[in-house]
Amino acid sequence: MEQCDLFAVFDGHSGAGVVRYTVEYLPHRIEEALKSAGPDILKNVNSIREILKRVFIEHDKDLAKNFDKIGDSGSTATVAIVTPTHVIVAYIGDSPCFLMDPATGLILPGGEMGKHEPTLASENARIKRAGGRVEIDEMGVARVDGLMVSRAFGDFSLKYPDMSRPPYGSDWTEMKVTAHPDIIVWDRPNAGLLALMSDGLVETETTTLKPLTLVAADVFKALKNSDMDLPKTAGAVVKAHVMESIKASGGGSYDGDDLSVILVDVGRAAVVSATQAGGVAQVKQAVAVMTAKPKSRKMKGNKKAKTMKTNRIIKMFTVR
Repeated sequence: MEQCDLFAVFDGHSGAGVVRYTVEYLPHRIEEALKSAGPDILKNVNSIREILKRVFIEHDKDLAKNFDKIGDSGSTATVAIVTPTHVIVAYIGDSPCFLMDPATGLILPGGEMGKHEPTLASENARIKRAGGRVEIDEMGVARVDGLMVSRAFGDFSLKYPDMSRPPYGSDWTEMKVTAHPDIIVWDRPNAGLLALMSDGLVETETTTLKPLTLVAADVFKALKNSDMDLPKTAGAVVKAHVMESIKASGGGSYDGDDLSVILVDVGRAAVVSATQAGGVAQVKQAVAVMTAKPKSRKMKGNKKAKTMKTNRIIKMFTVR
């Protein structure tokens, strides 16, 4: 009997239908898929990879079946599964994630997630094969027929021409906007802090994005000032970003993108504490969630404007 924890950040756009449906159903899909794979599934990383890829596509098809209820909205997803030995992250879109050393503030080797932008060679090639166009807007941002990300749940008006007739028999990994995730697998370090966040924390007053190494440095500074208290750390990181943005814009109120942060202690020592306390200690003490929801200046007026973010501990369950 082994325990598995699931954490996620979802960044909705063009409405809240897809992101709300995803929050409600995707974690359960992942849980049931892992449980049905047998009691030893958490020891088989490759099988977990395939399960996540399959479930993401299945979930997107289910969203299409419920189009009348949820509408033509969309959502990114960054989902982390923490097993006793590994951290496995499946992601579509641009909600960042990294794994850092809490003692130094440095991102661990290979511990930084990428993001799905239309200008990436592999993304661009798939988009063109599917008949899509990549254009640069007036702010220098690449878009797929108006959308900033090249992978997402929903956005069905971009995926196929007749939204009343989803092409369930076609290859959904080859759509110009796909829900097919990339997967990262990290061995759980002796000491490690997993950070998942919305892309608001890397946005600046210019079109230049803040490197994740600098975000990790912000987390490290707040971590030291809070005496390693993760909820206080998350709150401090959000506050610091807001103040920095206000200062850069010349004062006034914060008018940037939504801000969400999840911090999880994934060091191997956490395995012991979670086992001893039935997992409760890891959830109550090793997770911080902080959200600020102001207006989004960068996306204002665009039909694909971001309208909702959801981040939370999604699920803790046991695979028997």
